[in-house]
Amino acid sequence: MSFYRDTWAEVDLDAIVYNVQQIKKLHPNKKIFAVVKANGYGHGDVEVSRVALLAGVTNLAVSGLDEALGLRKAGIEAPILVLGMTRLKDVSIAAQYNIALTAHDECWISKLVELPLETPVKVHLKIDSGMHRLGLTTKEKVKETFELLKAAPKVELEGVFTHMATADCDADYLEYQIKTFESLIEDLDLSSIKYVHIENTATLLQREFEFDHAIRLGLGLYGINPDAKFIPLEFDLKPALKLYSKITQVKRINKGDKVGYGATYTAENDEWIGVVPIGYADGWIRAHQGRNVIVEGKECEIIGRVCMDQLMIRLPHEVEMGTMVTLIGDGMPVERVADEIGTISYEILCMLSDRVPRVYKQNGKITTIRKMRFDHGDPS
Repeated sequence: MSFYRDTWAEVDLDAIVYNVQQIKKLHPNKKIFAVVKANGYGHGDVEVSRVALLAGVTNLAVSGLDEALGLRKAGIEAPILVLGMTRLKDVSIAAQYNIALTAHDECWISKLVELPLETPVKVHLKIDSGMHRLGLTTKEKVKETFELLKAAPKVELEGVFTHMATADCDADYLEYQIKTFESLIEDLDLSSIKYVHIENTATLLQREFEFDHAIRLGLGLYGINPDAKFIPLEFDLKPALKLYSKITQVKRINKGDKVGYGATYTAENDEWIGVVPIGYADGWIRAHQGRNVIVEGKECEIIGRVCMDQLMIRLPHEVEMGTMVTLIGDGMPVERVADEIGTISYEILCMLSDRVPRVYKQNGKITTIRKMRFDHGDPS
C-alpha cells in the first residue's frame, strides 16, 4: 500500500452496488439521488458516485457548490443537486456546470429571477414541512415562489422537495410532515416538474408514496439503517466501510503504572498494552476512551486518553508489533461505535479525517488508494 502510516479506511465498492440494487428493488419506478455530501459520508464522493451511477442511481446530491464542482472536475456528468444554500453571486457558476440548486427562501428567489444569467439554472423548490431548517413554510409563499420560478426565463424549476425530521424515531411527526407537505403543494401544477422528492433513507425504507418521483438515498447507500429497532427490514444492507490500524509498539507495564495524558488510567495488574497510530486528528475523538477495539478476534479496551495521533489499548497477552486492529468492521459495527459514545453513525463516518487514506476494493481486490490529504504525491 502506498501510504506510510498503518491506519486506513477500507471501502467495499461492491457493497455500494449491492445497497443500490436493494433499494431499486424496493422502489423500482423511482429515480434515485445518491447523497454523496461530506465526501460521501466519509467514504469518498468520487469513487462512490461512480459505482453508484453504474449500479443504477440517476442523480447525485451534495451539500454545497464546492462539492458539486469537485465531482464535475473528476469527470462526473450526472445530474447534481446542491441541497444547501448557494450564494447568489455563484449561481452563474452552477448554471455553467449544469448543477441544480435549492431555492429555499423567498428573498433569495426574488433576487435569483432578476440575475442576468447567460445560461439557465436548474432549481428545486425547498418546502419546510416541519424540520424548520431551510425552506418555505406557508401555502401562500410556496405558491407565490413556485409561480415566480416557473415564469422566470433563465430558471428551470425541475424539482420540489422537503426533508423529514423524524422518520427514524417518531412516526406521528413523520405523518404530520407528510400531510403538511401534501397540503402545501396541493395548489401547485406539478405536471411539468421532473422531481418531487420527500424520502430520505429512513423514510424510503418504510414508506412508498404515489406523488413523488424520486428518493434520496443517503445513509442506506453506505449500508447502514438509520435505526434498526425503529425500522426493521426484511432485507439486508451491507456496510461499505471498515477502519483498521496496526499496533506500533507492545510493552509490559506494571501494576500501578499510569497511561496517557492526565494519567487517567492506572494498571490494576501487570499488563500488556499496545500503541495504535490513530487519534482525534484522524476523527477518533477522546470520547472513545474506555471503549473496545478488536485485536485477533478479541475485544481490547482503549485505556487512557486518546491522543492526537495515537491511542493505547490493553491486550490480553503479548502480540506482535504490526498486529491488525479493527476499529470499525467485523465484530465492531459503526452503529455500536456511535451508540457507545452517544452519537449517530453519520457523525462517526463523517468525522474520519482526510489524514486517513481510503483503500477501495472490488471483487476482493484493491482498485484504488486515495491518500486524501497526501494525494499530491511523494517528494521527488
